[in-house]
Amino acid sequence: MADGDETDWVALARQLMASLHDLRPGGRPPTKDIEMHGEINALHVLHHHPEGMTPTALARACRVSTARITKTVSQLEGRGLVERQASPKDRRSVTVRLTGDGEAEFGRRVGEIDRHVAGVLRELGEKDARELVRICGRLSAIFVNHAREAGRPVAGCPAGGDGTDETR
Repeated sequence: MADGDETDWVALARQLMASLHDLRPGGRPPTKDIEMHGEINALHVLHHHPEGMTPTALARACRVSTARITKTVSQLEGRGLVERQASPKDRRSVTVRLTGDGEAEFGRRVGEIDRHVAGVLRELGEKDARELVRICGRLSAIFVNHAREAGRPVAGCPAGGDGTDETR
């Protein structure tokens, strides 16, 4: 934190982004303007599943077709960001997982997002930024509780929307 600024703006930005994950009603498809798509979405999901996933499970988690995820995985694999391995339980199945370079790329991209949101929050000012994060956290909890009470799946980041996952 430069120039005596004691506010951890990146941590505040991460809390806000985590809270916003859960603002969609469960079970409803995300809108294109607020959901991650393409490579960053696949990297994000795989980051939260270090054991790897089948392409079908990855497509479902990314909310894209299996054809789309096959193309995305091929592109990421070509750049050394993911690897496909035969499943130890079923040789006919493959598991996709991040490589070390894939983790680094995910971290780089998340860092860019964090710095951008942190800048916006800084312009908002500490008091209002903290209030925004607090309110979004409360909204997130309300949406999650309503979805659970209705028996709907809870949308959002596998790490949860409470802002506690510092690695995202």
